[in-house]
Amino acid sequence: MKFDNEQTTIKIQMQKRIMAVISAVLVALLFFTGFDSFLVGLIGIPRWVFIILFMSFFVVFYTYHLLAASAFISYNDEENKIVLRFYQLNLFKSDKISYEIPKRDFTGFKINYKLKKLREELVLFRRYQGNIVKYPPIPISALTKSERSKLIKSLDKFVPR
Repeated sequence: MKFDNEQTTIKIQMQKRIMAVISAVLVALLFFTGFDSFLVGLIGIPRWVFIILFMSFFVVFYTYHLLAASAFISYNDEENKIVLRFYQLNLFKSDKISYEIPKRDFTGFKINYKLKKLREELVLFRRYQGNIVKYPPIPISALTKSERSKLIKSLDKFVPR
């Protein structure tokens, strides 16, 4: 089986950009036009309150995706190995990481939940030189429910019984 979450990744990245543009445009409107005096007269709230609100919406949205560790994930098990490629969707860390595990050495997996289930992580295990080793966690929070279930079912097929 082979899949990736490219559509979800594109959606998240576009949402981030749209939020940034909307916030910037609204703040610019408040600074460079008479829109702020209209709002103050209409609602009675000063300009700086609106600026803080607009910027807070953007920061909260962006922070959510940082904490959830949203990532692009590509999965392939069609050959004699399990291949998982991923990279996180943020400005600070965009290392592209690839795990390739021969199916005969794969021993299992575990799903960890962090930050009150905001972040989901997949941990893979394999046999290496007579020991069971653990790979660093892969963030799977950006997978849809169907993609997550496909991934778990596929990995479960290769766990030795």
